[in-house]
Amino acid sequence: MGRKVNWGIIAAGGIARRRTLPAMKDVPNAVITGIMDKNQKVLDEISEEYKITDTYTEEQELLNNPQIEAVYVASPVCFHKKQALEVLHAGKSLLLEKPLAMNEEDAREIVQTALKKGQTAGVAMVMKHHPAHRKMKKLIESGVIGDIVSCRAQLNCWFPDMEGNWRQKKATAGGGALVDMGSHCIDILKYLLDDHVEWVFGDIGTRTFSYEVDDSADCILHMKKGATCYIDVHFNIPDEAAKGMLEIYGTKGSLLASGTIGQDGQGEVYLNQCATEGYDSNQKRKEDGLGQKVDYERENIYGRQIEEFSKAIEEGLTVSTSFEDAFETVKIIDALYKSSKEKKAVYL
Repeated sequence: MGRKVNWGIIAAGGIARRRTLPAMKDVPNAVITGIMDKNQKVLDEISEEYKITDTYTEEQELLNNPQIEAVYVASPVCFHKKQALEVLHAGKSLLLEKPLAMNEEDAREIVQTALKKGQTAGVAMVMKHHPAHRKMKKLIESGVIGDIVSCRAQLNCWFPDMEGNWRQKKATAGGGALVDMGSHCIDILKYLLDDHVEWVFGDIGTRTFSYEVDDSADCILHMKKGATCYIDVHFNIPDEAAKGMLEIYGTKGSLLASGTIGQDGQGEVYLNQCATEGYDSNQKRKEDGLGQKVDYERENIYGRQIEEFSKAIEEGLTVSTSFEDAFETVKIIDALYKSSKEKKAVYL
């Protein structure tokens, strides 16, 4: 067994407590050394559950711990800039929850600081670590479905008005469904297609609930290599009504995934390969189901994320989502909001 990277956690509740902390305890090259949260009750509960003795209520207290080498920041988006800069200036490696920042200006400052400081830094775009998505990427790269023509990524949930919830406030979240779920969809399409966005068009707003941020976002992303991607993310469609669809259509077939865009690392993928020799005016739609099921090994995507990031620290490897990559996603999100407001396409 190799050396374990000592991790600190800033904002130990929420996604950290629900997903990342449970996964980290089983990661072979990482250990939770210290946790920080403003809520003492949360600290006490997590400390007891994971047998963590070093707990803090202030960021700087955690950063002053010389044992801690890497920090996972899982706070609300409004704190990302401040906390990211503090971690970087403390000389620690940084894994920052998505999105990178509230806006392009803040994101640029974080990126520039990270480049100057030089330590390992990345954003927790966990969908890249889903083994189904990695299998899909390999199939796309093999050319089995031909040149990519059209794609769709969908992620919806039922998220009604909740008093005091930070994700429903513009000042703390920066945006709604597009920021929270759309960032994942944008990132996974960029990853699968190995492409960049040329222009966007968005129809974004609050259609059902009364909170400040958007509960609906329907978006078009035109990629530089020619494919058109459709993203629909909503806080006003029940979880059970949506399947988290991820669809990639090419000139020789398609990859159709259901339930893979989510936190549990599950879902199914189907491959359809189609003959394209010439034109047949009598061509008929295939009626043999979704296609050939694609097998993949299930694993904890949050554990895989921490394991790969720890390996990147130890071996000087490239992280799966660099700050520069995440910065591009922030620019795409800002462009989509601008497009929706101006009711026209926006070029990047």
